[in-house]
Amino acid sequence: MGDLAASKTVDDDLAHFGGPITKPQKNELYVLPQNWPAVNALTLASSQWQYCKDGVEIGLDYARAEIAWRYAELKLTPSDFNKLQFLERTIITIQRQGDEQQRFESGPTFTIRR
Repeated sequence: MGDLAASKTVDDDLAHFGGPITKPQKNELYVLPQNWPAVNALTLASSQWQYCKDGVEIGLDYARAEIAWRYAELKLTPSDFNKLQFLERTIITIQRQGDEQQRFESGPTFTIRR
């Protein structure tokens, strides 16, 4: 974002939309309070991903994740669960985009002649 990142316009927009009063430091992530239960649920269930036979994440195992949430005394509302599923789908999409880019990277080309 260059100079825009340090502008008053961005600061005003952050304040208007409920952003942090102080800017996050490097390697920090700001989560809006209404999204925190979904982010917390995803973090607690981070070891409960299901994988296909090729080792690619296909989704959370909700039955096992629910055990982690229960031990952490985390109660998810239907809205929180929808947000969790949105985060889950976003992660899967981002990872698959990375796989697609790797699959189509340039490499040696072979020509088969008859």
